[in-house]
Amino acid sequence: MRAGTRLTGWATVLVGYATALLAVLPYGTVSFAEQPPKRHLLWMMGATAVCALCWILASLVTRARRRAALRREASRRRAARGRAARRRASRRSYAAWPEPPRSRALSWVLGLGLALTSAAALSQAVGPDGAHGRWLAEVNRAGGRTHQLTVAKVIGTPQSTGAAQRNVEEFSSTIVVTVPFDSGPRQVTVDGVRTQGELEQGRSIKLLYAPSRPDLGVRPAGDDDLSSTVGRVVVRPVIWILSLVAGLSTAVAMHRREAGVARARRFEPWVHLPAAVFLAGGAALAVPLLTGFPDTATGWGLAAGAAAGPWLALAWVVRTS
Repeated sequence: MRAGTRLTGWATVLVGYATALLAVLPYGTVSFAEQPPKRHLLWMMGATAVCALCWILASLVTRARRRAALRREASRRRAARGRAARRRASRRSYAAWPEPPRSRALSWVLGLGLALTSAAALSQAVGPDGAHGRWLAEVNRAGGRTHQLTVAKVIGTPQSTGAAQRNVEEFSSTIVVTVPFDSGPRQVTVDGVRTQGELEQGRSIKLLYAPSRPDLGVRPAGDDDLSSTVGRVVVRPVIWILSLVAGLSTAVAMHRREAGVARARRFEPWVHLPAAVFLAGGAALAVPLLTGFPDTATGWGLAAGAAAGPWLALAWVVRTS
């Protein structure tokens, strides 16, 4: 293969890998991977698309140059032969493409990369979502954190939630606390404070707020939604395990078909352009998860569609190449 196509092809793979690895990082690993808008991932996705476009352009230039060279060679052969030879040569104007080199490493890189990309898409649905996720993101950007505050007043009667831990019943209360915002202390009413046992005046409670943004309000520190709590503890490890199994299985299958993988390295419009559409469609479905906070059902639906993109592209390449 030409140096240009090899360089742009590997650039696409490596930048895509970097994008997927950043996308699967759990919350808290790096500061910029916390919550949307995840501009770093949008930039990396754009860089991957640019590399892929460069590979397509380099491949088209290589194809055009080769066809032009073959036409010139065929023209010289026809001019040097008689009419009979010229008629035989006209039946085949182009010589066969040389067999592309095989790469065992490429089979493993692509196999694992497909699974990693799917895991990256599914990981975007893990975490706070909806209105609560949007509020957490704003508090985080404003420098908010958890504070211990004293309950100034309990409004009404605490209501039992029906849950219990270590034989202690859980209650939900509405309380009033004095919050020391940067602009001065204010009394704030906080609803839905869940505690083990009934909450009483004078008790210390953990609350989350941003001292510089009184307009954002105050909420209980443990007020996580289902997607955030279950997702981090259960769903994310399951995604990693399943992706590892799928990646290893795909890599082994590609390793056994190295000749087919090698042929797929050469750009063919009817093979790679539809595959690129599947990949682009999956990336487009992931964009709302990177820029906003869809509700739980919508978020997982978008993530599942985005995760299916790489496998649909693979299925198309296998069928047509």
